[in-house]
Amino acid sequence: MTISTLTAQTNRIPAENKLKIALDAIKREQPITTIAKNNACSRNTVYAQQEKALSAVNEAFNKESDDVIFTISMTEPLIKAQVASLFLTCKASYRDIIFFFNDQYNYKISLGRVHNILMEWAEAAAHVNNSYDLSKLQTSASDEVFHRDEPINTTVDIASRFCAQAIKAGARDGETWNICLLFLMDQGYKPDTTVIDGATGLLKGYTDAMKVVIRHDHFHIIRDILNCIRYLLNKEKSAATKVAKLQKRATNGRNEVKKAKAAVALVGALADFNNCVATHQTFKLLASWLQHDVLQLAGYELVKRTELYDFILSEMINLGLRTKCHKIDAIIASLKFQRDGLLDVANALNLKFVEVALAHDIPLTTVWDVCYLARYGFDSIKYQEASGTLEILIGEHYEAVEDAVLHILDTTHRCSSMVENFHSRLHPYLAENKIVTQKILDLIRFYLNHKPFMRSAHTQLIGKTPAEAFTGKVHKPWLEMLSSYHEIAQAA
Repeated sequence: MTISTLTAQTNRIPAENKLKIALDAIKREQPITTIAKNNACSRNTVYAQQEKALSAVNEAFNKESDDVIFTISMTEPLIKAQVASLFLTCKASYRDIIFFFNDQYNYKISLGRVHNILMEWAEAAAHVNNSYDLSKLQTSASDEVFHRDEPINTTVDIASRFCAQAIKAGARDGETWNICLLFLMDQGYKPDTTVIDGATGLLKGYTDAMKVVIRHDHFHIIRDILNCIRYLLNKEKSAATKVAKLQKRATNGRNEVKKAKAAVALVGALADFNNCVATHQTFKLLASWLQHDVLQLAGYELVKRTELYDFILSEMINLGLRTKCHKIDAIIASLKFQRDGLLDVANALNLKFVEVALAHDIPLTTVWDVCYLARYGFDSIKYQEASGTLEILIGEHYEAVEDAVLHILDTTHRCSSMVENFHSRLHPYLAENKIVTQKILDLIRFYLNHKPFMRSAHTQLIGKTPAEAFTGKVHKPWLEMLSSYHEIAQAA
């Protein structure tokens, strides 16, 4: 062995050191000269290792693998399954499905065949939809969603988000809703409570069809009140703008005559502005009391809510008589018409709180005090002060009473937002350029009822389908369910 060969082997850099040199150079936390000095090598060696590492990373990310992951046979059942998946999961149109098969598989499929395949799946979906026993449904929400100006009458179980019915009824009057509810009753539909908006047809349908506690939705009346507040605020701003313009004319008019006219008009404009301010502030205050002290779940006991509701309504009536505002008159009419329905949630809380009071041998008013305490955050000073007083009053049962009250608040529904949630998931299929028949609607409803929730504010629903949450039983994936019913139908 020669001396030059021995020196080359002695100065060879180990592989782990090369990796460290490359990483240090890529990080750029130290100068290249310092890295070379620390590893007893030249700067060219550092640059070479850096380039080698970056090349390896680029190759790893840009490499296209030709390895076969898996192979499948393009059979007739697979084609039908892909048609259903493209239509329901990807929300593809009929022609998009045709393009997909042509682009991906160079396979020709006609428009009529796509339609026939979906009709086959729709028949299977209708069998599954009609197989559910709706007697377990306790609190429902009903409303309409529109497609091409034609209503689709829907009913949803609030707790599970399970859609019990979606019918292209063609109308939303009382008689039509009565018929829709009769169909539901054939499947065992008999809820304890139903939450609806102020629609007269929906109300009449439920009143004629069954004996059920009708609770008016709080969301719609609160939305209308907030819109009225916004209208009054805009009116106040317009009056303020008019006052500013007249003040400018009264001061900077071209002649004394115009200044005098502007000054006279300014007096009336100021009076109108003051009236707008007073109307806006008064209505805003009354609306705040109604929203946060009457309609909010955590609040006063039933008697106080009822008294406050009547007081707010009487004050709004007086305000409406003074202002002659059509927006305020519409709110007053709604509050008069929906009084019992809007206060029903407080009545329901009162009945449940009576049971808590009897179970723990405490006054009903004390249970309502615990309910009012739920308005505050657990870390707030007000909660700490009030909870300390109640804990002394109730004693060792305080935590049990508080848990019971919180559970009642969580399970008592005052809004029909779950039916709106279903409508939001249904809307992507209701494009104006699409024809949605009742069979297609049955297929979509089946899919939405058997599609798992990927995320939810309620942890008990994550990973479950509405059907699983409703029945408490695990079912097969939706395609397998459709295939099973389709095979049974073909065999029959």
